[in-house]
Amino acid sequence: MVKPDSPNLSPLHPLADAGQRTIAGVLVGSLCLLAASAALGLIVNHFSPRGVPLFPPPQEQAAPPLPAGLRSISPDQAYAAFQSQSSLFLDARSPEEYARGHIPGALNLPTKDFDSRFPALADRIESAKSIIVYCRSVECSDAVEVAEKLRELIPNSIGVFDRGWETWRAAYPSKQGDQP
Repeated sequence: MVKPDSPNLSPLHPLADAGQRTIAGVLVGSLCLLAASAALGLIVNHFSPRGVPLFPPPQEQAAPPLPAGLRSISPDQAYAAFQSQSSLFLDARSPEEYARGHIPGALNLPTKDFDSRFPALADRIESAKSIIVYCRSVECSDAVEVAEKLRELIPNSIGVFDRGWETWRAAYPSKQGDQP
């Protein structure tokens, strides 16, 4: 019988390296096999109609609770009111943000300028059956602040579009400039 370390073995003979396998070599081979298996599994999962999502979809942030007397308006409700022209929209963002884009027909009544701007808009606001106030997004509290000030001044139905301009802009018509 020929010994594996015999000088008579050709380097291509299966027993030529049998004694030279090391733990490091076995580990590297195992890691390569593991990486290839993981990559294949990810590829199959990605293209499979029953694949498992690796990252859960981001959940919508819940709108903060509104003070008593104010109602929350969903995107569908806001768009229905826009289409039927049954509500006056008030944008509580700054004039610069309003000019970059706003809901068509919305009046700009920024929180910081409420006291100086309200008198010029009072007739239109008071004659509206329903008012929907909005600002940037769910995190923006300017719409709530404007709605609370309005509630103290007028008896109209006042709602807060709970998703704000960012949600509206992504799905519905918009207008640029400083005119409604």
